[in-house]
Amino acid sequence: MQLEIKPANKLTYKLRLTPQMRLAISLLQMPIVKLKEYVKQQVEENPLLEIENKEVHPKEVEFDLNPVRNTIGDKNSGISNGVNYSSNEDGEEKQNYRESLITKTALLSEHLLRQLHLFVADDERKIGEVIIANIDDNGYLKSSIEEIAKSTQATRPGVEKVLSLVQTFEPIGVGARDLRECLLLQIKAKGEENSLAGQIINRYLPYLEKKRFEFIGKKLKVSVERIKEAIKEIANLEPKPGRSFNTERAIRLIPDVILKRSNDEYEVMLNDWELPSLNLNPKYKKMLKQKNVAEDTKEYLKERLKAAKFLINAINKRKETIHKVTEAIVYIQKDFLDNGMQNLKPMTLSQIANLVDKHKSTVSRTVSNKYLQTPDGIFELRHFLNSGVKQGNGELFSSKAIRSKIKDLIENERKENPLTDQEIVNLLKKDRISVSRRAIVKYRHQLKILPSQSRRR
Repeated sequence: MQLEIKPANKLTYKLRLTPQMRLAISLLQMPIVKLKEYVKQQVEENPLLEIENKEVHPKEVEFDLNPVRNTIGDKNSGISNGVNYSSNEDGEEKQNYRESLITKTALLSEHLLRQLHLFVADDERKIGEVIIANIDDNGYLKSSIEEIAKSTQATRPGVEKVLSLVQTFEPIGVGARDLRECLLLQIKAKGEENSLAGQIINRYLPYLEKKRFEFIGKKLKVSVERIKEAIKEIANLEPKPGRSFNTERAIRLIPDVILKRSNDEYEVMLNDWELPSLNLNPKYKKMLKQKNVAEDTKEYLKERLKAAKFLINAINKRKETIHKVTEAIVYIQKDFLDNGMQNLKPMTLSQIANLVDKHKSTVSRTVSNKYLQTPDGIFELRHFLNSGVKQGNGELFSSKAIRSKIKDLIENERKENPLTDQEIVNLLKKDRISVSRRAIVKYRHQLKILPSQSRRR
């Protein structure tokens, strides 16, 4: 039988995202800092856009917040509508707001230890802790394998195995013993260790520092132009992976949403104070109606006007979605906001999606890299998402709340007779929380709490 190739018609349906839809999705996912930068860039590129000038004295207005109608819960839910918030007090409240946004960055060692307790087995954890203790602020290991093996009473292969695991942690390149190894770790993480850049780092880094490009090209049998292209790739690598964790550096967290407590109710308010307000430029809008303006100019202005309107609408839609999602989170987690971590409830993306009538992926983008300022501090919106442990009555109890209770029990234990894991299980049962001993061990490791025999004084 002879096979033939023939053209055939086939009708298929495919979901295609328009550029406008892609922009709307991108804006929703942006934290407020990036959105501010994006808006300023668009104003520079689009003559139809302009930033509204707000020359308002701080004593008159603290927040310029658009009201959004409350659609979740009822008047007894403890959530009130977002309203324009103004203050006649002096600038003290504004200063307190700004100071509340400043937070210390995590130490590099703390960041690495969190990953260690997640990915390294118990019997290798002590070795990992000693390795991390000997990593400097730039991310380099300053002790030899032999010294670490001696201090941990481990074998050299055992230390090398744990070091290889630590070198896979974020930031990539950490745990290297020299610049060559640091850059190689980063290039390997990209799967490009056999690339030209990888070969240069592996074999010819000293010659690269001396700018002997022709010598390297001759050895690798490639042109000097290709060597210079590879050097550009190498220049994008981080020679000091730990420097982003500088202990003296502080970052400013800007919340997308502000939660104001009044008696037993909460007001969910969008932080429009940090975001420039956009208007359409009246001068160019007027030009569209003038007869003496060239047609190609009018076509350009129409295109820019359409883009400007879409951006303003997309930002407003973003505000509405963030407000609804935050409102749902506050509605579910009111007990936590009132009484603390031990009252945190299990909450999933699907649960929020059902409340706000949005797709789960939309909710995921909404809570990504967004922060909520509460009367008790700033929380990432994802902080409120957590799994639940099923109880005997079929209800779920928050895993984060359980960890908080375990931490509280251990902090208040008698140090001469610390609580065993089984005793913690029994104490939680008295609070009608059913958790296995194995789960207690897991949560204790996540909290970086030693077993009872190691806590005894």
